[in-house]
Amino acid sequence: MCFSAPVSFAASAFVAGAGALALRETRTVTERPFAGVPLLFAMQQFVEGVLWLLLPQIGTGGASYLLVQVYAFFIGVIWPMVIPLGILLIEPDRLRKRLMTGVLAIGVIVAIGTFIIILRYGVEVTVVNHCLVYSNPFGGGLLVRSAYVIATCAAYFLSSHRSVRWIGVAMLCGFGVAYSFYHLNWPSVWCFFAALVSALIYYHFRRARMVADAVTAQ
Repeated sequence: MCFSAPVSFAASAFVAGAGALALRETRTVTERPFAGVPLLFAMQQFVEGVLWLLLPQIGTGGASYLLVQVYAFFIGVIWPMVIPLGILLIEPDRLRKRLMTGVLAIGVIVAIGTFIIILRYGVEVTVVNHCLVYSNPFGGGLLVRSAYVIATCAAYFLSSHRSVRWIGVAMLCGFGVAYSFYHLNWPSVWCFFAALVSALIYYHFRRARMVADAVTAQ
């Protein structure tokens, strides 16, 4: 999270536990990418926690710079592809899958663009008002941000699973709060909200397994 190392590490531990439980509830290989999302969020939060520890000691050079690029890779490359792909793989409806494929295509474009930016320009981090603020020379206008939100959120709302759609509502609300009240460092704040919300993925798989067990028992 953008405020302190302890908060980032606590969030990482909590979400990692939820991710481990979610994976335990899966029954097929296609369920694992979505169930593993909380574990990826846990890694991202851990990286930011380490950043908080390193920045006062060694500044933004060396290991700190490398971790910033890893964090940016999570935000701009992993999430636009992994989230729509994970939801697509658990979707049974053909029409919805086709729509999600379009969302995934947008995510791939966003991810490729972000990866090129990271390689060419790099991402910098500064501490402003006790917050970590990430930036790069390229920046990003309304079109880029809109494409990113579509890539990371739209698939939730296209899902035929009610619990997945509610996770999408929580994700979008987190973005609204982060962008409205933490405009300067909204990527970091939104990722913190998204990490916590991702714990609900365990609820989705737990509920699905309970329903399947009940049907089997009949």
